[in-house]
Amino acid sequence: MKLTESRIKEIIQEEVEKAKEEQDDAKTMQEFKQFLLNLAKQTSQVKGASPKEIQQLAQHIVKIIKTLGKGEIATYIQKTDEFFSNKTGNKP
Repeated sequence: MKLTESRIKEIIQEEVEKAKEEQDDAKTMQEFKQFLLNLAKQTSQVKGASPKEIQQLAQHIVKIIKTLGKGEIATYIQKTDEFFSNKTGNKP
C-alpha cells in the first residue's frame, strides 16, 4: 500500500488530535484527584454519620472508581443521583 501525501497528513492530524485528548484526559484526572483530596479534608466537618453509612458510602465510591474507564457509566451515575435525590429530598 502506497502512502500518499494527503494520507500522511491525515495520520499526523489524527495523532495530534489523539495527543490533545490524552492531555485533556490527564488534566481532567488530575483535577479529579485534587477534588477528592479536597473532599477528604472536608470529612472532619461531617457530623452524625453512622459507621454503616460511612462503610456503605466508601464501598459505593470504590465501585464507581473501579468502573471508570471500563465503559460509559455516566447514565448510571445520573440515575443513582436522581434516585438518591428523590429519596432524600435533596434536589441536584
